[in-house]
Amino acid sequence: MSDLRTDLTDERVPVSCRLERLPSSSYHVFLTFLLIVAWFIESIDLGGMGYLLPVLGKHFDLPPSMMGLAASMSFAGMFVGSIFSGGLSDKFGRKKMLIAAMAFWGTAGALLSIAWSVNSLLIFRFLLGIGLGAQVPIGITMLSELVPSHSRGKYLSLYQAFLPLGIATAGLLTYSLLPRFDWQGVFLVEALPALWFIVIGKYLPESARWLESKGRYDEADQVVSGIEEKVQKSIGRELPPIDSSAWSGRKAVDESAAEKEAKRGLSELMTRYYTPRLIMSGVLMFTTMAAYYGLSMWLSALLVAKGFSVTKSIGFVSLIALGGVPAFLMVTYLVERIGRKWSAIVTIVAMAFSAYAYGSAMTVAYVIILGLIYQFFQCGMTMVNNVYIPELWPTHARGTGTGFAYGIGRVGAFLGPMALGVIMGAYGPQAVFICSSGLLLFGAFVVLILGPETKGKIF
Repeated sequence: MSDLRTDLTDERVPVSCRLERLPSSSYHVFLTFLLIVAWFIESIDLGGMGYLLPVLGKHFDLPPSMMGLAASMSFAGMFVGSIFSGGLSDKFGRKKMLIAAMAFWGTAGALLSIAWSVNSLLIFRFLLGIGLGAQVPIGITMLSELVPSHSRGKYLSLYQAFLPLGIATAGLLTYSLLPRFDWQGVFLVEALPALWFIVIGKYLPESARWLESKGRYDEADQVVSGIEEKVQKSIGRELPPIDSSAWSGRKAVDESAAEKEAKRGLSELMTRYYTPRLIMSGVLMFTTMAAYYGLSMWLSALLVAKGFSVTKSIGFVSLIALGGVPAFLMVTYLVERIGRKWSAIVTIVAMAFSAYAYGSAMTVAYVIILGLIYQFFQCGMTMVNNVYIPELWPTHARGTGTGFAYGIGRVGAFLGPMALGVIMGAYGPQAVFICSSGLLLFGAFVVLILGPETKGKIF
């Protein structure tokens, strides 16, 4: 590996220039795999509550409004986790905060399995949500910084493709374990995989882009050198040369630590340039999460309200979740072909119309077919958001910006299940889908008006 420093000029090649010229490799797949597993096991806990909601409602004798509150408590915690984890990951590092988040929600999930009252259930769901909410923006931020921009859409879409698999796995676990171990055993089994943080700590490198943004140049260069060595070994040939025109040295590329520290944080993102992005990302995440989690938490209960048994409804929802897996192929094509912004608009509008159609289904065949279509576009929408949101912000504020957007989204996720619970109680299941569709269309309109295109952005 050639020396990328010169003592006479004190110049260094910026991390982004070194990472961007790397071809996609099996080592990138390995890094993505580490984060995918973390996301997969988290998504099991994210989706698990939707299957158990009718069971918990019966066990604790909860009315629909309290069932909505129980479903929403984790999202209240996720709001706290998302808002604070972004800034903390910008300050202390992506890897440390990812490990801390996983350890936190794993512990809270284990405590949830011994909930003895409604109050303890709500408290432990809130604590679980803090850890889950912290992990989501850190995970996608870290992955977006580890892979080059020309492959970012592919890897982030693949990453998000495991959300429906996690939700389906949660349904399978519930279906298999509930008859023998009741809801307590299901919650405990869903919490144990959080121990994956031990593997993350051993094998996942810190984000070199973040290290560079903190002025920790030696550590950043060491991390990139390790990545370059592993990529070169995996592809079996010399790496492409660095384009010397893409950098002009350390002083030209990197601001002083004092200057950069002064503009870090949410205050920078409230400047004239970033304010439209803050508004757009907040509205986008609020509307899509309110609709998505509102419907997800109530799908089993909605099917029960239509006359299906609890066991059948769990099986149907678990099967329907698999409809999101093929969305990876669509999103990988769309984000590179038509860009991030229009991919978001297309998938949100398609989700809105498919949700309305799904809400009209009355027979088993239509429930499954239209449910699969709805899940396909819903997962496509989520995948696009996870590609789009991190690209809106500069490296030194990416955790803060992404965390803010997801934090606002968690407000929607918190309010969605409660609001839809009230709507279902007053107007019936069909009204739930109509309201969700309208909310999604409003979100798509805001993206159309305020959303910038970020395709090909290098940071």
